[in-house]
Amino acid sequence: MNMFEVTRQNFDSLFPKIEYAIENADFISIDTEFTGLYYDEHSKPSLFDNSAERYAKLRYSVQKFTLSQIGLTMFVRNAKDNCYSTQTYHFYLFPFPFGSYDPRFSVQTSSLEFLKKNSFDFNKWVKQGIPFLNNIQERNLTNEMAAGYLFSGLNNDDETELQSLCSKVAAWLPNSKVGDILTLSLPKGSESSYVYHTDLRMRFAHIWTSSNPFDQIVVEHVDKVKRQLLERENHSSHQEYQKQQIIQLLGFTRVFRLLQISQKPVVGHNLLMDLIFMYDKFHNPLPDSYAKFKQDIHKMFPSIFDTKHIHYCIKRFLESALLFTTGNLKELYDGINQNTTILAMLQPKIKHTESGDFPASFPHQAGYDSYMCGVVFLRLCHFLHFQESGSSHFKPCSFKDYLVTMKKFKNSVNLIRAMVSHIKLDGEEVLSLRPPLIFVQSTKAGTRLISQQLAAWFSMYGQVDIQMMNSREAIVAATNFHCAREIISAFRQHPLIKVSKYRFWEHSKLGQRILWGSLAIATVSGLVLLYNA
Repeated sequence: MNMFEVTRQNFDSLFPKIEYAIENADFISIDTEFTGLYYDEHSKPSLFDNSAERYAKLRYSVQKFTLSQIGLTMFVRNAKDNCYSTQTYHFYLFPFPFGSYDPRFSVQTSSLEFLKKNSFDFNKWVKQGIPFLNNIQERNLTNEMAAGYLFSGLNNDDETELQSLCSKVAAWLPNSKVGDILTLSLPKGSESSYVYHTDLRMRFAHIWTSSNPFDQIVVEHVDKVKRQLLERENHSSHQEYQKQQIIQLLGFTRVFRLLQISQKPVVGHNLLMDLIFMYDKFHNPLPDSYAKFKQDIHKMFPSIFDTKHIHYCIKRFLESALLFTTGNLKELYDGINQNTTILAMLQPKIKHTESGDFPASFPHQAGYDSYMCGVVFLRLCHFLHFQESGSSHFKPCSFKDYLVTMKKFKNSVNLIRAMVSHIKLDGEEVLSLRPPLIFVQSTKAGTRLISQQLAAWFSMYGQVDIQMMNSREAIVAATNFHCAREIISAFRQHPLIKVSKYRFWEHSKLGQRILWGSLAIATVSGLVLLYNA
């Protein structure tokens, strides 16, 4: 398959096609790539995290990093042919400095190495990436443009160029007369001409600037009357230019807003990080409140499906169909595509309506991953619908039929390595299905527990996280019940440590204080009752 590669050069020309595809889609699958996963050791995911704690960690990291790619695939059903046609768009994103907006972001070397291994084009990202703004950044820039205060955010080269232009005008103006012209050349490919025009007009009351066909600035010495006349004549065109400049700076945010307006079902794989990034970069700075984030995301996208979560829930059903895969998107896609007849009869065909201009063959390219995710979602929809309908169902299914079947997975987003398996965007927090915590205590006098040593011992049985209570006690979180049972069993007779299920009232100092405090209150109350009797 091919997909449309979208950069700053062709974004405007492709935008109407993208808009049409979104408006007519039955559902839209997405994927993103970014410059880092977690900013420091404190923001790493942990099996001890609840939903709110995980959001706080991700919020902290996402504010430090930026998006590098986003992929969208629009799926449209053709009922006559029992077929879904698709269009895939692969966007490079890179923030563009303008005025006071000069964003800074961090990179995590392991993330860049990951992108490099998956054929990421770093030159194209930096040179041709599409800009974006969130609502606050758009408002601030709009206000700055209206006030004319833009030069403060220029980069060093552009600021040097602006000072050079101002110096040339300042040297020329005293010796010129009304009607004289000065032509100023700009560096090739300069994207700051609007700022130069605005700032020159603000600094010099007796000039007017315009552009000639050679992208040069033409400075005319004018009197006060002509200056006022030109300002009045130029007011509406100046406002229109400012509007167009903001549209250019919004870039991909315009596509994001189309997604919001469409209210179409959005599908992703392990989607939480994608949602948090999109909120922060295209909507508003992330709120402190996890509840506020959930409320806003649900309002933006009221119908979200996470194929990672769906796979987690139906893994046994898939194994019954002889489909043995991990939750990895590429493995799931390959396994499902090779076993469509096993999954169910009357599987809809999937085809690209337009070939695009860029070959999509590599996982972890955002466009290709969005396509794989959408295909996996459709196949899982059909499999589950067939399971529920039984063998008597011998007609193609509409997408509305699929949505009814998949309702139980709606707005549930996977949460990796945490106390809970997923979060519910439109409801109460889910209960933990993780195994009980494990309490570890040193049994040998003078022996200190070392978290790295505990991790080395216990990780042979599965993924674990260690939380030190003090130098002689620790709590261990295991990823599944089998791992927890194996650890408790294997270390039952260990000469250096005692391992048991963690009990809050017994092993936590806070629990013990609460327990003893309650007992003391109960004892005093009993004595008072006896005394009064």
